[in-house]
Amino acid sequence: MTHRAVQLQQREFFVRGVREPVCRQLIGERWVDVWIPDAAPSGIIIAHDGQNTFDDRAAMHHQTWDAARAAIRAARHVGVNPPAVVGVWNGSTSERPFQRGIELAPQKVMSAAMTIDPRVASWFDSSKMEGDKYLAELCDHIVPAVITLVGSRAPIAMMGSSMGALATIYALGERPDVFTCGLTFSVHWPFAGNPLVDGLIDRLPAPGRVRLWMQNGTGGLDSSYAPFQRRANARLAARGYRPGRDFVSRVLRHSSHNEWSWAKRLPDAISWWLRGW
Repeated sequence: MTHRAVQLQQREFFVRGVREPVCRQLIGERWVDVWIPDAAPSGIIIAHDGQNTFDDRAAMHHQTWDAARAAIRAARHVGVNPPAVVGVWNGSTSERPFQRGIELAPQKVMSAAMTIDPRVASWFDSSKMEGDKYLAELCDHIVPAVITLVGSRAPIAMMGSSMGALATIYALGERPDVFTCGLTFSVHWPFAGNPLVDGLIDRLPAPGRVRLWMQNGTGGLDSSYAPFQRRANARLAARGYRPGRDFVSRVLRHSSHNEWSWAKRLPDAISWWLRGW
């Protein structure tokens, strides 16, 4: 299950420990939750799975990324204004329970010849992917609307977990003119294994244009990620990406595949992005 049934309407709501409200609104046909700090934002974070970004009533298992407070803590640590954070809702509903995966799969990298993880093979059909349509919606509609709301241009990072992490790395390769950093957690490499690792890393631009934070755990689904992540690290280094500067790859032991684990280190990831300008 990748969604919870909630009543959707345009409104403002507050999250614990944060002064400014989150604004839920439609941009085009997509629901987004937008948090903008009072001071001019130092950047913009576009987060997949907006249901889980701020609102524990909409989030799976009532767990969120606690993203606004993470942005505030990270910015305070670096000494800049907090970035704005935009949670983009995935399209899964009770009628379309697998829409999230259809939207987040890295379309140009996937092929019918790839061996798909048996856990998703029952619903995944490479001929029905909408990854490029979703990415175009982000770049052509949501990002320009958010820039208008913010009132000025700022560096833009993308954030995602699991399939959202794959979509984030894909976006860096497809649209480095828009997204210059990816903050990824529990990168779901087993979706298609080594060919997926190679395809995503090889599509990234030359070093210096984008930066990439990758963090995996050791429990649950994450327990199978290590060999694929080592391959990704080696391939990045072979392409000239410098560890620590162009990319980070971390393992958080005793953490698993859930929002609580990802939120725990989100301030570290945002700080690394903010320090890199």
